Amino acid sequence: MRRKYSRRAVEAFFLLLMRASTILVLACLVIIVGTMFIKGIGAMSLEMITRTPAGGFYLGREGGVLNAIIGSCLLTAAATGIAFMLSVPLVLYLNLFTKKGSRFAKREPFFVKRLR
Repeated sequence: MRRKYSRRAVEAFFLLLMRASTILVLACLVIIVGTMFIKGIGAMSLEMITRTPAGGFYLGREGGVLNAIIGSCLLTAAATGIAFMLSVPLVLYLNLFTKKGSRFAKREPFFVKRLR
């Protein structure tokens, strides 16, 4: 009986620790994003967002951030495409060709749970 209570106490402690660390990380994120927003709102304009960098290229001279926006979109699209090309054949193989009792099929739920 005491062991069950001990497990609950340990679980409650680590749940509290997890929540406290989450709040700390979110507070740091809010401070960073808030500081960037407050200090950078004066420099924001549609022209800055839609222009490519001129001359100095991120060295404090005039210019925009269009290259960074397009680069981020291209990286996201490439990563999504690669993940899609790897996952669809694997899912088809698992569902169509593996037997239910095979070693690979038994290990699959372990990896899926780790991805959540």
